[in-house]
Amino acid sequence: MTHSVVLAVDIGTSSVRAALYSPEGDVAAMRQTRYGVIRPAPFMEEQDPEEIRRHVWDTVAACLAGRGDADVRGVSFSSQMYSVFPVDAQDRPLHNSILWSDGRAESTADNLRAEKVTETLYRKTGCPVNSLYPLAKILWLVRHRADLTGKASRFVSIKDYIIHDLIGEWAADYSMASGSGMFDLVAERWSQTALTVLKMDCDRFPGLVPGDRAMPIRNTRLARRLGLSTDVPVFLGGGDGPLANIGSGACGVGSMNIDLGTSGAARVAVEKPMFDVSARLWCYAIIPGRYAYGGIVTNAGNAMQWLGTHLSPDSEIDPDLAAGRLGQCADGIELGADGVFVLPYFRRARSPYWDERLRGTVFGLTASHDIRHLARATLEAIAYDLAAIVDAAEEQVPVASPVILTGGLSKSPGMPALLANVLGKAVETPTHCEGSLAGAAVVGLRGAGLLKDYAFNRSERKAGKRYDPEPTLTARYRELRATYDRLVEVSRSLTVMEVETV
Repeated sequence: MTHSVVLAVDIGTSSVRAALYSPEGDVAAMRQTRYGVIRPAPFMEEQDPEEIRRHVWDTVAACLAGRGDADVRGVSFSSQMYSVFPVDAQDRPLHNSILWSDGRAESTADNLRAEKVTETLYRKTGCPVNSLYPLAKILWLVRHRADLTGKASRFVSIKDYIIHDLIGEWAADYSMASGSGMFDLVAERWSQTALTVLKMDCDRFPGLVPGDRAMPIRNTRLARRLGLSTDVPVFLGGGDGPLANIGSGACGVGSMNIDLGTSGAARVAVEKPMFDVSARLWCYAIIPGRYAYGGIVTNAGNAMQWLGTHLSPDSEIDPDLAAGRLGQCADGIELGADGVFVLPYFRRARSPYWDERLRGTVFGLTASHDIRHLARATLEAIAYDLAAIVDAAEEQVPVASPVILTGGLSKSPGMPALLANVLGKAVETPTHCEGSLAGAAVVGLRGAGLLKDYAFNRSERKAGKRYDPEPTLTARYRELRATYDRLVEVSRSLTVMEVETV
């Protein structure tokens, strides 16, 4: 007996995952392929679009090969946000995909912040002016690679590029577009203010489409190679961050999802676009009537990977495995890491500081400490930075309890309890621990008419494991966080000389 499913595809920074989801949220098959990042210079991080595309389609084909008697009713996508690269008139990449973690456009963003347009951009797009966003990255390309941008037909994300291969047209969903720094949240179109800054027309970017609108497959040869029927609709889905709210069940107003993977983010669901008076937080579209208000921590799982691959005895093994073992070691170290503090800014610092002067720093290290203390202090630092985002969000939006925690780092033994005690709020890890991939599935299932709402069709919510804060530990972490915050402020006052890399 056949059963209906949707193929969900999540194009992450370190891997692509493909899974077949039923309307009840059950997974019929799943495949994952890992890949790396190209670092041509300090603070530059890229990926080859062709390589990522090959991995995506190979992973999709492998997943579909294990479908059994499942009837695939749609394909829906999730993707890392903030990536961008130019393509020529023949739709060929002119440059590697510039990733969210790339900080080459720092001085470009500084120059833009000095202009009067900064506040207008934030109030229109919900995005602080920063090198994180494609807006600044495109301006950097115009300034430093005019030889390429002069040939560019469009500027696209990695998800745009891969889906174009299947549907034969350039299209971006509202969720992904709202993470570009160029999307007007209210008008739901490319911001005229941003286009004026770029001196470009909207036809230099993909057309804008709701994430659950059905798009036809036009590349029949690719569909056949994948084992996909050509009459199956394609749904653009959304960005991995906003979709994590849907997939984790944190889509009700006031519900918060903290997603800890390579990076980390805290997002509370709100009914309308919301803006922070100090532009510490961003606001992105999720689905009609829902927006994600929060911030991103760029140094999370990747910070643990850095420790695992450069400083630990496990440096020769897979980075994810090394990071996982470090998490286990950290769990054996007492609260406060025996006086060690780590500022884990190996990559540009984003929310809530948006200060690219911050650098990786260790304070309080003595001969009695080892890698375990550094690992513990790094996990605590990640929690402190997330707490700063939560505090800023709560100035406008009451955050409901429990906070839903998803992502690979949520599986680190002590992280959920640590985060609950730092936040002073209950934290719950769902039974499936999936966010973005499940969110893409929900959008696809609803678009295909298999769901009535943006939630799996379960008679009751499957509660995960709950971690309640312990008041004594919360009070101790409050003291430690105050010291951490002072260290951050001191670090921000120090200037590190840099030469911008071209």
